[in-house]
Amino acid sequence: MGDKTEAFCRQTLIVSGQNPQALPPSLDVNEAVADFTALDQLRPRLHRLRDLLSRGEDTDMALGSDIYNFSLDAYASLKIAGKGAALETLRQAMSVRFNRGAKPKAAT
Repeated sequence: MGDKTEAFCRQTLIVSGQNPQALPPSLDVNEAVADFTALDQLRPRLHRLRDLLSRGEDTDMALGSDIYNFSLDAYASLKIAGKGAALETLRQAMSVRFNRGAKPKAAT
């Protein structure tokens, strides 16, 4: 719910509570008050969860970056050390990440 909508709903609830005789019996002001109370209690929890999720995603990105940088350095070392050695098969298997393949020909 947006800020303007929430302000409208809160104001309507206040006026409704002050004038219950103007409402049909099917509209329960107490239920609406309970809903707002629950919403007000939920929002700080959601804020903390979003913050935690953001931190988790940042950590995921940092760890992935560290792992990728290690892998690039290790691959470069293995590429040099692996020439003519038993590491050649492993080096070739790892090189799949960097194979670009043939570029598609432009349609004429």
